[in-house]
Parts: sequence; C-alpha cells; structure tokens
Amino acid sequence: MREVSPILSTIIAARAEGLAEDAIERRVWERHGTTCAVLALDSSGMTRFSRMHGIVHFLTRYMQMRDLAEAILHRHGCLAWRCFADNLFSEFPDADAALGAARDIHRALQGSGLMVADDEPYRVCIGIGYGRVLGDGAGGKMGDEMNVVAKLAEDVAEAGETLLSEAAYRNLSARAAVAAEKIGLCLSKVDVTCYRLSDCACVTPESTRAAR
Repeated sequence: MREVSPILSTIIAARAEGLAEDAIERRVWERHGTTCAVLALDSSGMTRFSRMHGIVHFLTRYMQMRDLAEAILHRHGCLAWRCFADNLFSEFPDADAALGAARDIHRALQGSGLMVADDEPYRVCIGIGYGRVLGDGAGGKMGDEMNVVAKLAEDVAEAGETLLSEAAYRNLSARAAVAAEKIGLCLSKVDVTCYRLSDCACVTPESTRAAR
C-alpha cells in the first residue's frame, strides 16, 4: 500500500468529514504549519561533471560535501535537514542562523580542497527564505518560501553564491551589516525580489549556470 503523507492524511480526513475548502485549509495550517528559515543548497555542475567523469565520481564527492555540511548545520541550530539528488534542504529558527550556516559551508568547501575535477573545486549555490511553511514529515517543508528558495538555489544562484528571499532578508537582525544587492526576478511567471550577498563566500562566484 502506498504511504500517505501527514498533510494528505489530514486533507483526506477533513474531506471525509465534509469540511469546506477554507475549513480544510485552516486545519492543515493549524496541524502542520510552522514558521522558520529554509535553506536550499544545490551542487554546482552535477550534469556536466557526471557526463565527464560518471555519476559515481560525482556522488562520492557529494557525500563528502554532505558530511562536511552536516556538522555546520548542527552548529548553527539546524532544526531538520534532508538530501535529495544533488541538493540539500534544511530548516533553522531564523534567517541569521541559516545565513551563518551558508557562509560557513562556502568557506569550509573552499578550505577542504574537495574537487569535482582536477581544475574544478566543489562549489554550491544556496537560497535562503523565511516564513510560514507546512511540515510534511519526511517529505520536508512545503510553501511559497520553499518554492522560492528552491528556485533561487537551483536556477539563479551561481557557484559559491547565496541569495536571500525578501522575507529572509527582512528577518535578519542586522540588515545594515550585510552587504547585499537587491534584484528583481521572474520565477515561474511570478515576480519576486531577492538579495544577492557579496560577503557570503570567500571566493568570487563564478558564472556556471549555463554549464549545468
């Protein structure tokens, strides 16, 4: 039998009770809603390097990155984290904690000497959001901020770069101390504002987006 997620279980039960759509939505948010910072990390160059050296070659480096990142996530108060394909998703109490983790991951990768090729270091692209999301057990978090940060990490951020959603940027306790460029984007036909950090990594981000 196919396993049903916690959110879908709530929806199925509510529909069986004959609840109206607005009542179902209220119940889902009451039972599964939470407010937190969300961090999405995408490995740079998976498609390119898997084709050049094979998927196992890339996955062995990905596992090393994951081990390195895990200690950093916990050090910054990570609430939960999970991996999918070449991505990593995690939640934090606030944007400050998520940003601290992002900075340390970039720096740790630079200092680790981890390489995906003889002349190419292992680098990641990170997106950070903050707001109300739904927790779906092992399925992770769902919601608008989760959608935005997944797009920022996967499709927008360059290797070695971190982007913050507008909500995450506003949640920072000391925005004036964070060097960031405000940019407007259209993601999946939705206009969004985000902030590109210029002080988040020890290396200058490289434009590798087209090579993915």
